[in-house]
Amino acid sequence: MADFRLLHAADVHLGRPFSGLERSSPHLADLFRRAGRVAWERIVEAAIARRVDAVTLGGDVFDSSNPSVRARVVFREGVQRLYEEGIPVFLAAGNHDPLPTFSDSLKNLPGLHLFGPEPERRGDTSGEVTQGVKIYGAGFEKADVGENLARKFRRDGGVEVAIGVLHTNVSGSTGHRNYAPCTPDDLTATGMDVWCLGHVHSAAILRDYPLIFYPGASQGARMDESGPRGCYLVTVRRGNEISAEFLPVAPVRWETVDVEMPPDSRGEELISLAESACADLISDDESLEAVVAAINVTGRPRASSEREEDVVLLLAERLERLPVPVFLGRLRDLTCRAFNLESLESEEGFLGDFLRLWRSTAQDKDAVRDLTAGVRAELLRRIGRSPVGGTALAGMLSLETILSEGLPDETAETVAELFFDSDRG
Repeated sequence: MADFRLLHAADVHLGRPFSGLERSSPHLADLFRRAGRVAWERIVEAAIARRVDAVTLGGDVFDSSNPSVRARVVFREGVQRLYEEGIPVFLAAGNHDPLPTFSDSLKNLPGLHLFGPEPERRGDTSGEVTQGVKIYGAGFEKADVGENLARKFRRDGGVEVAIGVLHTNVSGSTGHRNYAPCTPDDLTATGMDVWCLGHVHSAAILRDYPLIFYPGASQGARMDESGPRGCYLVTVRRGNEISAEFLPVAPVRWETVDVEMPPDSRGEELISLAESACADLISDDESLEAVVAAINVTGRPRASSEREEDVVLLLAERLERLPVPVFLGRLRDLTCRAFNLESLESEEGFLGDFLRLWRSTAQDKDAVRDLTAGVRAELLRRIGRSPVGGTALAGMLSLETILSEGLPDETAETVAELFFDSDRG
């Protein structure tokens, strides 16, 4: 058998809207509208450029069971281009595009092989796309399939390379509906050499042999679909040596950026640090046309009278002027507050009492232990009535370490912050 190459994609979701689109600039809004189409076109171009033997699609080509005319035309044109290059397309329908929703005009596209609801081989009369290779698949006959379809697959005798295509949730992946559930062992038991899957939106190789993998969504549409998005080029060589190469195709990427502010810093430093961090994001992916960034600001900047909206607006303007524009999807302030410890020490109540005692007993280990126990007990009492109690509770995990280091100011600030968090809301 000669080397066999296929390109596998899934969860293209043509017609899918972007989260946060209403807040974007006109330029980015237009880019968002066409991002799914661009990702699909790049999949097609990658298949043609690499002269693959077949393209497999793991379902959810469309975002809706009633796709728009634009989505249908874009898909049709891609399949037609592949057909003209002699590259067949094998599609296992998923929950967003079950078989009954495919119009006859799409089902009968030249070069498109749409798997039925029961496992089958599609291709020429022998089920082969090239000598010795057969592709098996099954599509969803309704949006909600609860049956384990993988257990219905079986490899035929005498097949050199067997490839399966299926839309499924393997091992109950969280964050996704449990459609056509199965396990890696179920897939392995079928005798396939490669399993090209769909449904889970994050790329993942679940097993090296047989190769079982998700390509992930080809274009992320919200913040939890971060990082590069694309498809996989799978190569099968003599002796069933199998390799998989990830190919990024998404024009828009979602990213979370952490920016740590140095002590006594202000808005200018935040803008400079955030701009530098975002510039690093766009330096390693030639396919990018824009990034949507969620920026988390940490550290201990100096309190100031600067208006937050002014900093955000200026930062957003500068990020959009980067060589690849970065859209500021969210700016979250996670900085520690600056406290006037002398003022807090003079106050009545538990916190004031703690701060005064701490100053005088910081070097006494027994006294530190007693103070720590008192702080813990008081915080736990407050956490019980606080909607953000988990924040204070998490902070307690590091309190003993800070106390043991004997740093009066840092300890006092940490305890003060824990008390402010427990009282918030």
